[in-house]
Amino acid sequence: MTVPDPAGSRAILIGVHSAADGLGMGALPAVEQNLAAMRRLLTDGTVWDLPDEHCFSVPEPAYPHEVLDEVQRAAAEATDTLLLYYSGHGLLVGESQDLHLALKGVHWEDDCLSYAKVRTRLRQSGSRARRTVVILDCCYSGKALNGEMGTAAEQNQGDPSAKQQELAALVASKAEIEGVCVLTASAATRKALSPVGERYSAFTGELIHVLSHGVEGGSEYLDMTAIYDAVSARLALRPGMPVPQFGTRGHGAEIVIAPNRAHRPPRPPAGTVNASVEVHPAQAVPIPDRGLAPVLATYKGVEIRDRQVLLQFLTQLKADDRGADV
Repeated sequence: MTVPDPAGSRAILIGVHSAADGLGMGALPAVEQNLAAMRRLLTDGTVWDLPDEHCFSVPEPAYPHEVLDEVQRAAAEATDTLLLYYSGHGLLVGESQDLHLALKGVHWEDDCLSYAKVRTRLRQSGSRARRTVVILDCCYSGKALNGEMGTAAEQNQGDPSAKQQELAALVASKAEIEGVCVLTASAATRKALSPVGERYSAFTGELIHVLSHGVEGGSEYLDMTAIYDAVSARLALRPGMPVPQFGTRGHGAEIVIAPNRAHRPPRPPAGTVNASVEVHPAQAVPIPDRGLAPVLATYKGVEIRDRQVLLQFLTQLKADDRGADV
């Protein structure tokens, strides 16, 4: 287990912080900070170390194609791991209540970006990525899990030829595709929160903390399960916060996007330095015999070894003491 190859990986970071007055949605100042912090972390040499040119930021998109074009480009370039992050307003549109992502200055619901279109671009843009991670920090983002874990073959059941083609493609690529993971800030029927006055939104703030500081007692690398557990645990300590949602396909739960900065190598058992070197209790070291007489007394650091010299010294010391008493 290790961090995905930065050279073969891509990230798309999408953020919309401006108000959507036509839909009654206010500004989200924290989103701008979310986007900047996520980019800093993903390109940090001690986290994922993505090159700047492999991390596509899409701040304040006003039209769906601005997002979809970047998603298509990233999906076509990625050969290892593809990560998509969105922060902004989310809303449910139409009778089917499909998840849509708000864009800058929208006035109508159908002007928003359908998440289904984003998902389609991720799947059908000639992507060679072995792993895909989607992180959504918006209201009703848990709706993205509905059908997300199904394959395109399951969606083409009414068309035998399409089903056969999809099945053939799936079999051909099965050895290459390792997994998909979707992490969302809230359930399909819950709003995400961006507390007033806080630098980041609630969900992304905890995600940033986990990536920045790691998980105490965790393994060397943070996979998506560890990240989800840690973020959920931190949010659970804050009253009223929505519960994040988590869905995977294949080995999606095991996708790694960062080393664990809190990881400490296990300490060796007492009495050993490593598996092959033993430490024994200290033993007295014999002093080599230099042919000298034993020390009879020491006075102010001077060793007295001669008996006659010692007697003369004691006699003189006694005389000095008598003089001092007068």
